[in-house]
Amino acid sequence: MFAMKTILLSGAGMAALVGALALAHPGHPPILPPTVSFGAEQQLLPFELYRGNRIIIQARINGHDTPFMLDTGAGATTVDRAFARSIGLPEGMKIKAQGTGGVTEAELVSGITLQVGGMRFDKMTVAVMDLQPVARGVGRPINVILGREFFNSAVVSIDWAASTLKVTSPKSFTPPRDAVAIPLGTMGPFHTVPVSIAGGPEITAMLDIGNNGTISLPRAYWEKRADLANLPYAESRGGGVGGLHRLRVVTLPEVEFGGRKFANVPAALGDADEHLANRSANVGIGMLKQFRATLDFGRSRLYLAPGAEADWLRDRSGARADLVDGRLKVVFVSPASPAARAGLKVGDEIVSVDGRPVDAHYYDGPDWSRGAVGRAVRLTRADGSVVTITLADYY
Repeated sequence: MFAMKTILLSGAGMAALVGALALAHPGHPPILPPTVSFGAEQQLLPFELYRGNRIIIQARINGHDTPFMLDTGAGATTVDRAFARSIGLPEGMKIKAQGTGGVTEAELVSGITLQVGGMRFDKMTVAVMDLQPVARGVGRPINVILGREFFNSAVVSIDWAASTLKVTSPKSFTPPRDAVAIPLGTMGPFHTVPVSIAGGPEITAMLDIGNNGTISLPRAYWEKRADLANLPYAESRGGGVGGLHRLRVVTLPEVEFGGRKFANVPAALGDADEHLANRSANVGIGMLKQFRATLDFGRSRLYLAPGAEADWLRDRSGARADLVDGRLKVVFVSPASPAARAGLKVGDEIVSVDGRPVDAHYYDGPDWSRGAVGRAVRLTRADGSVVTITLADYY
């Protein structure tokens, strides 16, 4: 275990931003699991489904209330460095962290207390690093990413319609009667699920609600299947911590998951194998939203009950923009996409969308890039010029 020189913050899929943190470093003493206690055997926690694909809850770290973003792909809870200093967390042991796009600097800090509703973690070790790349991509400040300690210690049921998490002590959990039980495999410290792509044999994929998409597939898999390699695609970018990496975005004709078949599923194909995010298949929050999902990681089970089919939240612009200082700064434009055809360019700074000013709370409203096919969206740039993008399914 303690042979690694770099901590892995993997993540996968189109926009999984932090991902798996394997706590290991030469010279560091063994990192013990936190002490976990429950104030109640079962409780309901409200959550915000930010931009339709990020689960945000209010929780407490060392007595300070702040929003937490949930991520099953984060092997350890991760705290933004500036926020950590603002609440008095000391500097920790310096380490290297492998993000979705490359290596970045991080620290390990021990002796932390977290409270999630009535659930309490004492003597926890967290990673501390700059989460600003995550915040820019997500579109809001991200102070804490709550990782696998939470999911390994409790049974978590997600009710998308009610925007609530039911958090149950494993000792008192009873499986839902109407759910299909799916045994979870393992990939290192992470849990995997079976999935079939376009009628092919089942493969194992990492289960990752930090992935805001549906399915991501590694190049080592899709390039061996002519039916997938020859799908129409658009060039895209994914990542966050450590930078961006190349992706293809495609529409899969069929995905079978959780006993159901889904047609015309948007997906990401990893196109640069040197990046950790492209080395394994990944099932993201977009697939889980099609079910009422219960995660019982402690007993390696996922329970999926029938739920109303949710919107895939397909991008119809072809532009990736980060929210920075009250402006949407364009960091990538997919060739031959609606954005490219309209003349949007990398470096453009958008100050209003259809007359609505861009500010720090812009994404509290609808995401313009995911509107209906045929909708014309007027973007005003910082120099006063206007570009009109007609949304379309471009891949």
